[in-house]
Amino acid sequence: MRIDGERLNDNIQQLGEIGYRAGEGVTRLALGEEDMRARRWLEGRMQEAGLQVRTDAAANMIGRLPCGRPEADCVVIGSHLDTVPQGGRYDGALGVLAGLEVAQICRENGIQLPWDLEVINFTDEEGHHYAGTFGSRAMMEGARDEDLHRSRMEGVPTLAEDLRAVGVDPECLFQARRDPDGIRAYLELHIEQGSRMEEEGIDVAAVTGIVGIYRYQVTVEGEANHAGTTSMHDRDDALVKATLPIQLLPEWARARSDEMVATVGQVFVEPGAVNIIPARCDFTVELRSLESEDMARVRDRLHCWLAENDAGEMHTVFEKDGDLLDDELTDIIIDQGAAEDFAVARLPSGAGHDAQSFASCSVPTGMIFIPSRGGLSHCPEEYSEPEWVTAGGQVLLRSVLELARRDGQGSTVQPRCGD
Repeated sequence: MRIDGERLNDNIQQLGEIGYRAGEGVTRLALGEEDMRARRWLEGRMQEAGLQVRTDAAANMIGRLPCGRPEADCVVIGSHLDTVPQGGRYDGALGVLAGLEVAQICRENGIQLPWDLEVINFTDEEGHHYAGTFGSRAMMEGARDEDLHRSRMEGVPTLAEDLRAVGVDPECLFQARRDPDGIRAYLELHIEQGSRMEEEGIDVAAVTGIVGIYRYQVTVEGEANHAGTTSMHDRDDALVKATLPIQLLPEWARARSDEMVATVGQVFVEPGAVNIIPARCDFTVELRSLESEDMARVRDRLHCWLAENDAGEMHTVFEKDGDLLDDELTDIIIDQGAAEDFAVARLPSGAGHDAQSFASCSVPTGMIFIPSRGGLSHCPEEYSEPEWVTAGGQVLLRSVLELARRDGQGSTVQPRCGD
């Protein structure tokens, strides 16, 4: 049994037109106008595929292919349609549309699965409002108050405000919670967002683990004054003071581990005028590693340095430890890729994904990577060849059917009677 690779790739290109601007890529900020257009488009495709479609209390879109047994467990295939500003067509969208393709193939071929199959588009994976993977965390762990009522930057509405704007009551968010025991497995297909697979000729990779992410906001205070009349000796420049820990951070990360990364991705100064010495500098710090101890050590080193030098205050945005993925599902992905004569490998993920919300709640979780051309992602140039997309979708289908075969106590997955 094979997926319809042409249909899958065509769906990716159609969806990619929503929020696309020439030279600027795709922008679908979570719960914004373009994201809502994409959701309506997806709802139509899910209905055409014969799925039962609903939206939960966290605005997650769920398309369900029922197995016909009351109180059955479910297997979830998920990812997200929202993008970063000026992003690409594949990050997130590939996983949702590949899940849709798998469900559609199963229905078209009358496959009787031993559990319900759900395809989910999770809300705000990219963290437009405050912190990433909101929808999947709300489903599995429960969202925090700051997720709803804080903004990542001035001018960005809170999640609570945007949820209300699209008709979702944030006071009912708890209703999105799911019992992990009712989820047999979670699977996600994603682009690698790196260059290793393309460079090494790997067609399909099974993800072994997802890095933890520790994220902080640092505020450094200075004193505003006239840029032309204040001597260098008399200045208290917040931006100049902030550059010291910014320069030290990558050194601390490299000294701790070759596998760890540290990033200052945003810097804001106030008042922000060309002829005023900055009175305040805010910058973000993000640490990523599979080893929580490495991130904690660098975090503590930064905190101590700021305190000892009276150089600023550090506030935690969120801290999420890394997670290893399920060995059985990883082996299934490798075996199914090899059965298609694809070059396969096991790789860790340096990016966060919705899959991590499930893995951290002890749901058996597997991820499949396909190559990203040039290792590019989160940019207009993000691209995966159609044959890579088709290969990933085929391995996802085979993995679902193999899991169904095993859960059916070794019997072959059979077509439904009458289909």
